Amino acid sequence: MTKTILITAAGGQTGTRLIRQLVARGVCPRALVRRESSAALVRSLGAEPVIGNEWDSADLLRAMQGADSVYHIAPSLTVDEPELGRRVVAAAGRSGISHFVLHGVIAPYLENINYHWAKQIVQRELYRSGLPYTVLLPTNFMQNVGWTWPAIARDGRWPLPYDPDRRLTWVDLDDVAEAAAIVLTEPGHALGTYELVGSDAYLSRAQIAGLMSEALGRPVVAVKEAPEAYLAHARTQPFFERFRDEEVAQILAMFDDYDRHGMPAGNARVLSMLLGRPARGWPEFLASLRDTHGHVTSYGLGSV
Repeated sequence: MTKTILITAAGGQTGTRLIRQLVARGVCPRALVRRESSAALVRSLGAEPVIGNEWDSADLLRAMQGADSVYHIAPSLTVDEPELGRRVVAAAGRSGISHFVLHGVIAPYLENINYHWAKQIVQRELYRSGLPYTVLLPTNFMQNVGWTWPAIARDGRWPLPYDPDRRLTWVDLDDVAEAAAIVLTEPGHALGTYELVGSDAYLSRAQIAGLMSEALGRPVVAVKEAPEAYLAHARTQPFFERFRDEEVAQILAMFDDYDRHGMPAGNARVLSMLLGRPARGWPEFLASLRDTHGHVTSYGLGSV
């Protein structure tokens, strides 16, 4: 019997990729979105759209009716994410969901970064819910370079507000979506918590800039930019312009932590084992970025 899989906040960069992966496996996922424009998008990708608000318990129960599994994605930088997670977990329990997969984040124990710590709280809710669950912990997405790639390629500079010599782990979001599809469609993943990190991807921005230089055939340098200058530029981009002050504060807290500590978390063997092949690293990703002239989706194909 074909499984029914519900994806919450399904119109963003993660949900749309997951839809494609599930459709390729013969699954027509159900996609919870807020707007008709997002419904049209996910429908075009092969999903069954449900228009509703993930904060509304009635909408959640309607979306979960008859579903076997839930893949829960919280909209980016949701300030009250623990409460949202509690509502989704509670609805899943009432709906008899047989597998709940949480799209978490690497190092959820960082209490100084709200969207990390919030996911830790949601994990605890799952732990106590009695639901069979799996938690995926992706690290920084390589795709996040996408919105600045044209400027990087043009100017040879990669400005961000943290030390370019601090090392972070990274992952290709397409690999994350493939791993999520595997966890949702193959047995044996209940009670698993998986770090998702790319191969040979514990690198500093200075090291990645060297790889960018090789990909482009001309020098690229990573530089530390003042937070104010970064935000002034970022707010001109569609992904950032909608954020409230408290959400911007999360971004600044994240960069401050990177500046102090980097991101020493995650091991690539986990993702490679899930995929049955080596997880992608920066050289392969940058080659695709170069060859598509930067046409790599960074912050989603649409809004939730």
